[in-house]
Amino acid sequence: MMTRTALLATFIAMPLTAVSAIVLPTLGIAEPGHDGKWSVEIVTEKGWCDAYRWDIGVAGGRVVAVGAPGAIANGGIDRTGRVSVQLARGSDVMSVTGAIVAKTGSGAWVLPNRSCAGRWRAEKLA
Repeated sequence: MMTRTALLATFIAMPLTAVSAIVLPTLGIAEPGHDGKWSVEIVTEKGWCDAYRWDIGVAGGRVVAVGAPGAIANGGIDRTGRVSVQLARGSDVMSVTGAIVAKTGSGAWVLPNRSCAGRWRAEKLA
C-alpha cells in the first residue's frame, strides 16, 4: 500500500512528465554554434525609444547574459535558429523575434508599453 506522500508525489509527477514530454521537444535545443557572445544592435523604427548595442550571452540555446544593466532575459534560439526572447527591465518588456543563420541574425522587436518597435541585427563575437 502506498503512503499518502508517495501517492501525492505520483499524482504530481505524472502530469509534469506528460507536460514535459509534450512541451520540451517543441522548445528544441540550439545548435552548439549558436552558443557564445553576440553583439546585438537595436534600431527603433516606430516611437521614441533609443537605439542600443548590447552584448548578449547564449548558452545551451538560452539567453543567459544581457549587457544592459538590470535587464533580465527569458527565451533563446531553437535548433532551427528561430529567436524568441523577452527582455525585461523595470516595467519594460521587449519581445524579440527573428532568426539566426550561421554567425548573423536579424528580426523585429516591440516594446508595447512605450509604443516602440523596430528591428535588430546580431553578429556572433565568440
